[in-house]
Amino acid sequence: MLKTYAFFTALFVCLLLLPSHKTEEGMFPLSHLKQVDLQSAGFKISEKDIYNPDGIALTDALVRLGGCTGSFVSAEGLIVTNHHCVFGAVAGLSTKDNDYLENGFYASDKTKELKTSLTCKITKSYEDVSIKILDGVNLNMEPMAKRDIIRKNIEALQKEEQAKYPELSIEISEMFVGYSYTLFRYQILKDVRLAYVPPRTIGEFGGETDNWEWPKHTGDFSFVRAYVGKDGKPADYSPENVPYVPKKHLKINPKGTKNKDLVFILGYPGTTYRQEPFQFIQYQQQFVLPFISNWYGFKMNAMETLGKDDRNRYLKLAGTIKQLANTKKNFEGKLYGLNQTGLLQIKSQEQEDLKTKMKSKGVNTAFLVKIDSLYKIRLSNAQRDLVLNLFGRECNALINAMKIEKYVSSNPKAGIKTDTMWNAWRKKGALGISNNMLDHDLEQVLLVEMIKRAQALPKSSQVKAIQKIKNPEKWVKQAYEETYLDEAAVLKKNMDSIPWMVYKEKGKLRTLAKALIPILKEIEDRNTSISAQLNNLMPTLLDARINYNQKKFIPDANSTLRFTYGYISAYKTGLNKHPEPYTQRKEIFEKNSTDNVDYRLSPAVKGLLQTENIAAELLDPETNDLVVCMLYNMDTTGGNSGSPVMDAEGNLVGVNFDRAYTATLNDYSWNADYSRSIAVDIRYVIFTMKYLNHADNLLSEMGINL
Repeated sequence: MLKTYAFFTALFVCLLLLPSHKTEEGMFPLSHLKQVDLQSAGFKISEKDIYNPDGIALTDALVRLGGCTGSFVSAEGLIVTNHHCVFGAVAGLSTKDNDYLENGFYASDKTKELKTSLTCKITKSYEDVSIKILDGVNLNMEPMAKRDIIRKNIEALQKEEQAKYPELSIEISEMFVGYSYTLFRYQILKDVRLAYVPPRTIGEFGGETDNWEWPKHTGDFSFVRAYVGKDGKPADYSPENVPYVPKKHLKINPKGTKNKDLVFILGYPGTTYRQEPFQFIQYQQQFVLPFISNWYGFKMNAMETLGKDDRNRYLKLAGTIKQLANTKKNFEGKLYGLNQTGLLQIKSQEQEDLKTKMKSKGVNTAFLVKIDSLYKIRLSNAQRDLVLNLFGRECNALINAMKIEKYVSSNPKAGIKTDTMWNAWRKKGALGISNNMLDHDLEQVLLVEMIKRAQALPKSSQVKAIQKIKNPEKWVKQAYEETYLDEAAVLKKNMDSIPWMVYKEKGKLRTLAKALIPILKEIEDRNTSISAQLNNLMPTLLDARINYNQKKFIPDANSTLRFTYGYISAYKTGLNKHPEPYTQRKEIFEKNSTDNVDYRLSPAVKGLLQTENIAAELLDPETNDLVVCMLYNMDTTGGNSGSPVMDAEGNLVGVNFDRAYTATLNDYSWNADYSRSIAVDIRYVIFTMKYLNHADNLLSEMGINL
């Protein structure tokens, strides 16, 4: 049966190489660049200028920076990315007295650059390993058995590759579920330092008001620098490390772009779901998106309340607040896009048409019936699952209680001196205790809300132990007063000195944990089984779409290096209030004239923006004003933050940082009318660095001399 899988995989890849039906759509893996007619699209460079496995190309300038993208812009390891991509790191470096988050940061020389916790990942090479990963798999295999074989094959191949390349990080990515797998080899640079970040009223101008919106006037850019050991090899932070020398760095075009110009992006887009059955979108639209956006809104508001009168506390929470707000509005945008385009109905009709075509040819459609039956189970349990799963994710003290309770229930002699498992865990650090708590007060606020939401579930979905809690606020307060499970250091000390007392403790959190463990296990097992069965059916669904719909596929994004292109492009008339694909400096003052705090400007930034004597090459020849942001119809998603926007010659003209509200739909489908992404224009980046901080050393390093 392996030969059957190999045949289908080869056939599938051939079909993938057919020309794309929409030139602007597609997050193309590097192996699929041949699918794009670069010359007809308007490129002035060749495929090998973009990616060349036997030489140097633009892809060699790309890095993955945390969950974002960055690109080298000098021969000394300088990387440009987004302000929001380094936001958490900058918040962590900031204090009330040295508030880099608010005031910005500029290292006038390399010795003043600040150590961060960021790492960057560079793609060194890749290869298709589908046949190796599917070895031993057959089409009639039980889903869980197939999943286990694939997992074991991935682990074995990773181990084999790691032995060959001990200096690299090896990852195997699933390109199509149960169908296609690619092995990637990455170099990891661990010493990344902050070189430049603009003030918050530039880097986050517009705040949550303008998040996912067009028009935008946000200078969402920052610079970090990668370092290596003196021997040129990746190394942990050391003052003696030297700047990394990349194989390639991008050349900057300070003249920018004009309307309708070709632009393209290389980056590491996160996860898209375009190949999923329509029921997946139904599950997202009806349950996941509204629930998560609502929960994140509550959590974010709780954090802002706690940090309102304590700046240091706020700085500790700021990065998480920003992430929550970003995701919340993203999910709300997805819901808007799904409703506006009627994508669920379109996908549903496509699947129904596929079923009709197959039946007309006498082909068995039982797999479609099976997909539907599995999703009916998932949909019927969705509300309960989403609420109860919060208890296993959002409360560290409760998580620790569950870990201890699970061990005690399976080990009658838990805690005695001869307990070998306990001693092994003790060496690892007290049972692998959870110590990711942002704020003790916050955790209690969240637990109270979780209890209330669980108590509001329909009667058939309620948990008896939770329903017994008559006063959630009082119960949670008492539970935390009587426990040390929220104090990692105290818990570890007690585990080391009096483990039997820890295991025998019967406080409120332990009692709740004991009741929740089997319920959460049932949810996990059910959803794991459903996912395995759906994954087992995906190759059959893809085959059917190929054979009966003549569909052309591009693999869903999965945080691997991708190429996408499009054109500077405004919205169609009537879809957006801003008629141009650019925003201008003068519009910043129009926003600032309102009372909205998101449009505030510090005195220094306001003075900067009033600068009149600006280098002529930075000004838009049509308006004689400074361009701030630009809009284009490229196919992007999360993870493309920080991606370099390049012109037809491969020069850097902007830094991608956002999608418009309507384009959050991209995770499920690209749409010619609604899919628009946003970059900070390189002219605004240069202007800010030149006239605010006089960062001539960095500009000169990037080849810019004004």
